[in-house]
Amino acid sequence: MESLAAVLRRVPIFANLPRGSFATIIADLREEQHAPGAVICYEGDAAQDFYIIKSGSVAVFVNRGNQRELIAVSGPHEWFGERALFSDRPRSATVVARTEVVVWRLTKEKFDGLIEENPRLILHFTQVLSDRLYRGNQDFSKVQAAFSNQMEALFRKQSEERRRLLARSAILGRLEPRVIEALTDVADAADMLSDLERDGGFVIRREGALSYLDAVREYLLSQLAQEIGADGVKALHLRAAKIYVAEGRWDRAVVHYIDGDDFFGATTLIDKHLEPLIADRRVDLLRGWLEQIPAAIVAEQLPNVYQRLERAAGGKKRRPVPGMHGLRARSAILAVAWPWIGAALGLMAGGFFALRPPFEGLSVEGMRMLALLAWAAVFWAFDVLPDYVVGLVMILGWIIFGVVPAEVAVSGFTTGPFFLIIGVLGIGASLQSSGFLFRMALQILRRFPLTHRGQSLGLALSGTAITPGIPDVTSGVAIASPIILALSDTLGYARRSNGSAGLAMAAVLGFGQMSPFFLTGAAENLLAWGLLPEASRGDITWMGWFLAALPLAVVTFALAFVATMLLLPPETQPTVSPGLIETQIEALGPLSNAEIVNAVVLIGAVIGWVTGPYHGIDAAWVAMIGLAILLAANFLDRVTFRSGIYWDFLFYLGAVLSLTSVVRHLHVDAWVIRLLTPFVEPMTARPSVFLLALALSVFASRFVLPSFPLVSVLVITLAPIAIPAGIKAMALTLVICTTTAVWFLPYQSTYYLALYFGTKEKAFSHSQVRLVAWSYGLIYLTAIALALPYWRYLGLLP
Repeated sequence: MESLAAVLRRVPIFANLPRGSFATIIADLREEQHAPGAVICYEGDAAQDFYIIKSGSVAVFVNRGNQRELIAVSGPHEWFGERALFSDRPRSATVVARTEVVVWRLTKEKFDGLIEENPRLILHFTQVLSDRLYRGNQDFSKVQAAFSNQMEALFRKQSEERRRLLARSAILGRLEPRVIEALTDVADAADMLSDLERDGGFVIRREGALSYLDAVREYLLSQLAQEIGADGVKALHLRAAKIYVAEGRWDRAVVHYIDGDDFFGATTLIDKHLEPLIADRRVDLLRGWLEQIPAAIVAEQLPNVYQRLERAAGGKKRRPVPGMHGLRARSAILAVAWPWIGAALGLMAGGFFALRPPFEGLSVEGMRMLALLAWAAVFWAFDVLPDYVVGLVMILGWIIFGVVPAEVAVSGFTTGPFFLIIGVLGIGASLQSSGFLFRMALQILRRFPLTHRGQSLGLALSGTAITPGIPDVTSGVAIASPIILALSDTLGYARRSNGSAGLAMAAVLGFGQMSPFFLTGAAENLLAWGLLPEASRGDITWMGWFLAALPLAVVTFALAFVATMLLLPPETQPTVSPGLIETQIEALGPLSNAEIVNAVVLIGAVIGWVTGPYHGIDAAWVAMIGLAILLAANFLDRVTFRSGIYWDFLFYLGAVLSLTSVVRHLHVDAWVIRLLTPFVEPMTARPSVFLLALALSVFASRFVLPSFPLVSVLVITLAPIAIPAGIKAMALTLVICTTTAVWFLPYQSTYYLALYFGTKEKAFSHSQVRLVAWSYGLIYLTAIALALPYWRYLGLLP
């Protein structure tokens, strides 16, 4: 049996599609089953889906006047509806299942998503459609010219009486002698029709009745218009309508009333017979009529007709849930008011710090910085403005209000992490474009159960396994971003659905939240280790760190995974089968040169990051070297480079990174140290209380200080106090590094933002995952509390 990949390759628009995009199309196909007689799509409906028949057969009908005419029967491995992918025009035919039929459906939304993520495919499809249109126009022009010449000669050979019958009866969908005689005043119409059928060329018998061939009818109508003019044609239609009304065939009369511009006559008949029409499932016919009648006349003569159509198409009306209308109304009001509430609170928070005298030990400029940060934090929390706009305004505030010199305010745009993100996102865009990331996503799918939990677990475990080898958490999360989108699409989840958000948060767990438990899992870990006294630093090894962090890791992974599954339950189950995955892998074929080069660059970058302590090249420049190679070799073209990097995110990232320099320049970090020391020192006599209080202090400090300066401040400040009290450096640094990994608001975590923007804001929204973010505070506190007896057993606590 022919595979889906082979069938799809026979569709002209997909025949020469790049392998990665071709496999993505297969991933987006959804299998549907229809019972015999079921209408798959109606003529006149909005066209939004393309179909390939897997098994069974369908009948394709078009409305000709008041009749459905069968024009085709399609079976396995044939397709219909491809125009829906490129045009907003309504369906041109009604498709009905003749037997039990199974189809693969591709939505326009998924197809548009593929174009958005791979803009260069626009050129591919434009070329294919242009070639088909050019060839079709050439062939049509030749055929049309030959046909017109033949029809002209054949028509002129007929007698005057027969020409009169031919031209005037062309307005009819079916050729019935009785109607033709009443319409044309030509006697013996039955004999003339018999002669025409015998001679051939003009008429054809369809389903037991005579009618004109489509092209012949068009020619005859043009002759009729030349003979009697447009008004004469309309008068002839109205005459036909009255004939059909007299015979009780109202549906045919409607067609002629519409063609004769007597819309009131048409709507009167429609209103009289509306219920039987809907009961007979002739929704497509009714919609076709309504589209030809001016909207004002429909509204006046047929009020609520479209609502009745929607009810007929939607089946049984759902019973309203008591109080639901009021709840939705209140929710709508809150959604509108929420940003305004946030704006007011933000201005109040900023004003509180800006208008009061400086705190002891803090300068006027430091207070202004706190005022701008408080304003920005509230605006970010309430999504009052886009993230990057708030960040840009904060930078401008630092400069305009003289908080810091301009070079300090924009220093984040010259830091290593800023260029690291550019390099990693660029490499990720190239990996995605080549199809290598999609191949990796398929391999993950193969190795874990095809359920939401199974795939989420696969992502979380994969991230945990990779984390020790990538000391920069942001780069690991950024690389995972396109894989998350590919997995989400393959599993059939809509963008920003709970299913998609759950996958993203599973990746955050593996690639981000597990990073504190490996010495090389995060740069903050290495920073804390490097700031310890030399004697304490020598006591910490990679394996020692891992063993001490083991209970933290197990508890965090278990609780966080359960929380993610509970807080983000998928709306639907995955709609993918093992067979479909194998088909996608078949479509990808062997590794292409682009995939091989991209894989080599990725592996080289990971090796460069892991071996950074030995060669001394910063992770940012390792990533930029990889990006430069891909750009120079043209594996990452200009279009993909522009679309693959979220440039507005870089404005936001630059503002967050600049915050570190601003805090240090204004000595806010020293102020925090002086503020904390009197509270911290007495607690060291009770290590468990001290470490739990430290965790809570870190949570509060994270609203003001980024992770790097906070780790620096805490290690430098607390190590001289805690270590003499018997609290080993291992336990102290583990608590500091673990709790600084938490985030309550988006601006507090660069790797969370890398994931958010790396998935092009399509996988989840900030508000959607807010409870998951907040739960990590409780999870980390629980993990630390449970680890305390274990640390005491290891001798890390007195």
